[in-house]
Amino acid sequence: MEFKNDTDHLDQHFLIDNKVLNDFINFSNINKSDVVVEVGPGKGTVTRKLLEKANKVIVIELDERLNEELTKLRKEYNNLEVIFGSVLDVRIPECNKLVTSLPYSIIEPFINKLITSNIKECTMLIGAKFANEALNKKCNNLSLLTNSYFTIEKLYDVLPESFNPKPHALSSIIKLKRKDIKDINNKNEYLVRDLYFHRDKLVKNALIESLIDYENKIGNKLTKKESKEIINSLNIDEIINNKKFSTLSNEELKVLIDKIENLK
Repeated sequence: MEFKNDTDHLDQHFLIDNKVLNDFINFSNINKSDVVVEVGPGKGTVTRKLLEKANKVIVIELDERLNEELTKLRKEYNNLEVIFGSVLDVRIPECNKLVTSLPYSIIEPFINKLITSNIKECTMLIGAKFANEALNKKCNNLSLLTNSYFTIEKLYDVLPESFNPKPHALSSIIKLKRKDIKDINNKNEYLVRDLYFHRDKLVKNALIESLIDYENKIGNKLTKKESKEIINSLNIDEIINNKKFSTLSNEELKVLIDKIENLK
């Protein structure tokens, strides 16, 4: 099957560089005990490599026109399961690892979905802009969200020539490994992470609850009144305080994070 233009292939860019392909697979560290979910298998180039290494591979593909390619793989391998649909809409099956070459356009909702799953490790071929902002811990919503839940490792950047059709920018191979909440002992880091659990609450209320959560975690009792007094002492702008955390702009996030870092 041939795709004629960018809109025709639903933002898919198929990896055609064998060296990058092999490095991507090796970086994923797949073994025979793993159940792997691949998001966006496309024509199955990565999938075939995964099938040879993993116990089972479950692919989630949006474009049902690729059914013919994936049916061929199912006839060759008995450890492949195919799910058609958007990864944002379907339940991610239980697995040890997830691999994906993901369109930048859905990276934020995908990361939001990832943090609510049980997935411990995710290897991604993704736009270099997101990868670099996350690695540099840039103070924007997507970078903060990613760093709050995962450690990030980068293998290298991938040139547009490694894909067909060519994307308009560099890509990067990165790996996300989930942070265990029990291992987060830094108050500021804990509060930022916990704010995402309270994202639909006003910032001032979310911070009060997050601080109580943190003190409970380390064995201290903190009343709501005590927590409120501590948060009030940060002198956070009332415009920010009275917005839902989920609605803050990147500029407001920077101001809020600076205030949180003043907590002792």
